[in-house]
Amino acid sequence: MRLYSATEALDHELPGGPSAGGDPTPPLASNFANFWERRGRRVFECQGVLWGHHKGPFYTSFPQHLRIDATPDELREVFRMGGVQGLRFPSTGRPGMPNGMYVMRPQGYTLKTVNQRQRSHVKRGLEACEIRAMAPDELAALGLALNEDTLARQDRSDADFLDPARWKHFCKAIGDTPAMSIHGAFVEGQLASYLVSCREGDWVHMIYGMSRTHLREYYPNHALDFIFITGLSEDPTVRYISNGGTSTLPNEGLDRFKRQMGYQISEQNLCLHFHPLMSGLLTSRAVAAVTEGLEALLPHQESLAYRARILEGARLTLG
Repeated sequence: MRLYSATEALDHELPGGPSAGGDPTPPLASNFANFWERRGRRVFECQGVLWGHHKGPFYTSFPQHLRIDATPDELREVFRMGGVQGLRFPSTGRPGMPNGMYVMRPQGYTLKTVNQRQRSHVKRGLEACEIRAMAPDELAALGLALNEDTLARQDRSDADFLDPARWKHFCKAIGDTPAMSIHGAFVEGQLASYLVSCREGDWVHMIYGMSRTHLREYYPNHALDFIFITGLSEDPTVRYISNGGTSTLPNEGLDRFKRQMGYQISEQNLCLHFHPLMSGLLTSRAVAAVTEGLEALLPHQESLAYRARILEGARLTLG
C-alpha cells in the first residue's frame, strides 16, 4: 500500500512553488484520530493506516491529507482485519469519484488575497463581529443553538450535534485533544458562528463550522475565516490550511465562497470500496437503475441523491 501526502502535488499546484521542510509521507499518527476516539468513534490501524468510522458503513483514512494507492489484496486485508463493510480514502493514483480538497498556503494572506466580490463582506464582518478563541465549555453552552439552526437550514441531522448530552461529550473531546482549537464570531455578544480546527504536523484542517441564520447578514463566517487564516499566516510552521473536501452533492454557494476566500482545489479521486461480498451487488447496473428511478420519482430527496452518488462513486472506483 503506497501512502503519500497531498503535499507531493500541492508544491506544484499552489502559488509560491515548492516549500521547504515537511515529510512527504505522513507518520502513523493523527491528532484528529485521537479526537475521533475520544468522541466515541472506533479507530483501528491496518496496513500502516489509521481508519476511523465516518458515516454509514464507511471507515475513512487519517490524517485527512493522506493519500493512498491500494491493491485489491491490501484492501481485502483491511476488510478482514477491521471487520468493516466499507472504506473511503483519497488517491491520485487509483480510480474513484472525482473529488478535491480545498487548500491554501497561508503565508502572505491578506485582504487582497480574497476575491474582490467577497472583500466587502469580509470588511463588514470585521466591523460587526468580535473574533476570539473559545473554551470547550463555552462552545458546549452556546453552540447547540447554532447546530440546530444550521442543520435545519441544510436539511441534515446528526445526533452528536443535536442531542445535548452527546454535544457536551463532543465538546469535552475537543478539550481533551490539545491539537484541537475553537474560534467564534460574536455579534453584540451573541455567538454568530464557530469554527473547530485540528493541527496535524504542518497542516491545519478546518473541520466543523456552524452559524445562526438571523446573524448571517453580519457576515460572521467571512470575518471568522479571514481572521483565522491571517493568524496562521504568521506561523512559519504551518505550511497548509485545508477547508475540507468538495461536496458529494453539488453545492455551488459553498464552493464559490471557499474559492473566493482564497482556497484552491487540489484534485483527487475519492475511492469508495464496499466489502468484497457486497460490492458486486451494490455496484450492479440493476441497483443503479432502481436508484436512478427513485431519484426521478423523488427529485428533492437529498438523502436518496447522496446514496446514489455514493453507489456511482463505488462503480467508478472499480474502474
